[in-house]
Amino acid sequence: MKYQKHIAWLLSGATALILWQIAAAWIDYPQLFPSVAGLITTVVELFLQSSFYQAVTTTVIRGCLGFLLACIFALPIGFLCGKNRFWYHYFNPLLSALRSTPIIAFILLLILWLPTELIAPTISFITMFPIICENISKGVQSIDPAYEQLVFVFRCSAMTKVRHIYWPALHSYVESGTITAFGFGWKAVIMGEVLAHPFAGVGIEMKQAQTFINVPSLIAWTVVAIAISFLLTELLRLLLHQGERRHRFRHGQARHKNKHSISTDIEALHISKKFPEHIVFEDFSVKFPAASRTLVRGVSGKGKTTLLNLLSGLTTPNQGTITGIPQQIGYVFQSPALLPWLTANENILLVAGKETHIGDLTGLMKDLEIENLGDRHPHELSGGECQRIAIARALAAEPQLLLLDEPFSGLDKELANKVARLISTWQQQHDTTIVCAMHENSVLLSHDKEVIL
Repeated sequence: MKYQKHIAWLLSGATALILWQIAAAWIDYPQLFPSVAGLITTVVELFLQSSFYQAVTTTVIRGCLGFLLACIFALPIGFLCGKNRFWYHYFNPLLSALRSTPIIAFILLLILWLPTELIAPTISFITMFPIICENISKGVQSIDPAYEQLVFVFRCSAMTKVRHIYWPALHSYVESGTITAFGFGWKAVIMGEVLAHPFAGVGIEMKQAQTFINVPSLIAWTVVAIAISFLLTELLRLLLHQGERRHRFRHGQARHKNKHSISTDIEALHISKKFPEHIVFEDFSVKFPAASRTLVRGVSGKGKTTLLNLLSGLTTPNQGTITGIPQQIGYVFQSPALLPWLTANENILLVAGKETHIGDLTGLMKDLEIENLGDRHPHELSGGECQRIAIARALAAEPQLLLLDEPFSGLDKELANKVARLISTWQQQHDTTIVCAMHENSVLLSHDKEVIL
């Protein structure tokens, strides 16, 4: 139902007013428990007072200042905690302490330490910072490492990484964290005003009403505080949603054309690669001639993917050197690593040059039989379709070195042979160096050299 949310809000508000009126009629003491009409009258009277707008504006500024500071500090620290376990454990005691300590304890200490005007925004910051920080940390931890490997190998810009990896992945966590934090922070600001007695504010007005036992005014200011909190929270939610809607796909990487660049041989000399559980390579050397197709074969666990990762720079050797690696690399991973929030076309154009448009790739997409899949998202595609889109993406980057890790997985025999011929033809046209890792009993791609691991 289109307006279900708004109807539910209206019914909820109406129910609260009815219950309030029943309670007021039962107590029958307007000075202690005003009726709905009396409460509305008191709220209207507040709007007619000049001090009302000063109090509201001052409190909103304090709350927004604390919120802004919390976001500024939480963003880098939360990102750092999400990326590195050391920093997570380093900051976790602080975050736990801020989250667990009663707000009143902070306020009482801040009253002794800080000027009166700084207490409300400071307590707002202390309340909101750990919530936002922890949500950002969780969001960063949720990002699939394959996506970061993708933008690293294809030399995507920092802006591409932020716009198309981090922001889409973090958006829901940021929204949840900031809205929750703002709710807690708003209450903390008013509490700080009540106890610290700054120049003006909603909390000051509530304290004065309580001092003079003006219950209708106290309740009216409470209603105002709730309404402002609700409106600011919805405004924040709207801004975040608007930011998501305005998120436009901007494809392409700023790079020079390399069609006429001179390829060089790639050599791995006396490399060793050790993992905690086993040794993959020890004093291993291999040469990949320029503009050639090299097939790397071997059973699982022999280091085929590790070798490709070494050539791409995703990992580094413990010993030895690798020379001749070009600037532009294309990589077809074992898993397609398509970004789920982008369409097939957008996934392909993500790593292409800025001057490349999807129309320029029509022939390639037709040869891969994916020309009708451009507007679909990865979850709407089969495994084989995703694999072919990953191949198109790698070729669209116009790489000088193309790394293929089991590129024909998920394809039937006829289609696999067709894609293999396409890659061979494409390589001859572009003089690209290709290194393809395949299972020991798989030979689909024609090759100039074979390396057995």
